[in-house]
Amino acid sequence: MTDKNELSVCQYRQVKNPNPVFSVPEEKGTLAFCRKLMEKADGFTSRFDFLMHVAFARSIGKRRRKPPVLRCRVIDALLQAMCFHYDPLANRVAPSITTIAIECGLATESERGNLSITRVSRALQSLDEDFGLITYKSEYDPDIGCNVPSDIQFTPALFDALDVSPEAVAAARRSSYEKENQKREKEGLPRLDVETLASKAFNFVRERFRQYHRECREHGLKRRRARRDAERSRKDIEIIVKRELTREIAQKRFPADKDAVFGEIARRVKERMILSRGNYTRLAPS
Repeated sequence: MTDKNELSVCQYRQVKNPNPVFSVPEEKGTLAFCRKLMEKADGFTSRFDFLMHVAFARSIGKRRRKPPVLRCRVIDALLQAMCFHYDPLANRVAPSITTIAIECGLATESERGNLSITRVSRALQSLDEDFGLITYKSEYDPDIGCNVPSDIQFTPALFDALDVSPEAVAAARRSSYEKENQKREKEGLPRLDVETLASKAFNFVRERFRQYHRECREHGLKRRRARRDAERSRKDIEIIVKRELTREIAQKRFPADKDAVFGEIARRVKERMILSRGNYTRLAPS
């Protein structure tokens, strides 16, 4: 007799990975508390606790039925990833959802190299809006042209569903708080309160992400410009650089200092000549 779950999957459009599994990153570790969360979240969508949340959502009109089998499998994989990367101090999941999607095998790549994480974002929206197990906020940053790491927090309802007491959550947060302050004391820095440390931890992740993508975007623009410079002579490139610097000085984006200007012209011309002649790598030149 055909398995009921296999029959249910056949009723939906097949996806590239119908059985996603979270692959633990080899180079990363996690807290014992997070390991405990992962054990308790294993097979969550097949347990009565999840069915009870589905019934609550149906009773208030948020859902008409239980999520499809494929969606439930995504939720199970995502819960494993989110519990692994959970930061008790900030009550947030540290990495971006793109990283989580890749670790769960839920990211697809087009022929042009664009990543799609639609299944992940829809599952997170369902956990947030339908069941109230997490809070999920995604923010687009126009400066870097992509979403910054999403703000994913665990709600008390999720801990209750996983049978994790508030005392255990508070103890894990205190432990992380003391560990961070001990690290600061070793570096000669003053101790900070819980809220300040939590805010700094989350902002650090976002700012590091923004900085990395700004550097990638800037280098990508340089490589695109290098393809246009390939047909230009050194004199033509120097004229363009001088024009750019003149504009920057007028806009007060570069100091009006003669020595600094000529030094910058030589540096930019050299860099553009190297890139335009094919002597470049994916790493920005020093």
